[in-house]
Amino acid sequence: MSNKLFAAIIVIGCLSAVPVHSYAAEPPAPQQGIELSPDLLNLLRAEMREIAAGVQVIALSLVTADWMSIQETSTKIKASYIMEKKLTAAQTKELEQALPEHFKQLDAEFHQRAERLGVAAAAHDPELVAFQYSRLIESCALCHSTYAKSRFPGFSSPAQQDHHH
Repeated sequence: MSNKLFAAIIVIGCLSAVPVHSYAAEPPAPQQGIELSPDLLNLLRAEMREIAAGVQVIALSLVTADWMSIQETSTKIKASYIMEKKLTAAQTKELEQALPEHFKQLDAEFHQRAERLGVAAAAHDPELVAFQYSRLIESCALCHSTYAKSRFPGFSSPAQQDHHH
């Protein structure tokens, strides 16, 4: 096993330790300028829980070379677990109006990365799967650090975290 692959597996193992429940029963929080109706916010949270679970499945599947599981999970992530299936026309319009263009761009890149991950898994290429997985996680962190600092305060700078009114 190459050192790069071994290092990737260690990193992925650590990433998979992030608890899925971190998205469960979260309190209402400001969305850094993105205002969504309660129903739409609940769908978004359900989607995030599914993605978090999928990310953990992928990590475990990579270290066991379960390529089919990675392909299936990445396909589900790419297609969205919930959002595209349960949105009403009004909710679709609300999202289109409420989400900034940068958020939409990050979301599109995230889904493209999920697709690339599935392609790498179909090729049974552990090093490429590890790379694409890390890019998928990176896109999660970028979006969370931009649009969900109130939910994930660790993305705030220490000065912002210490500043209280």
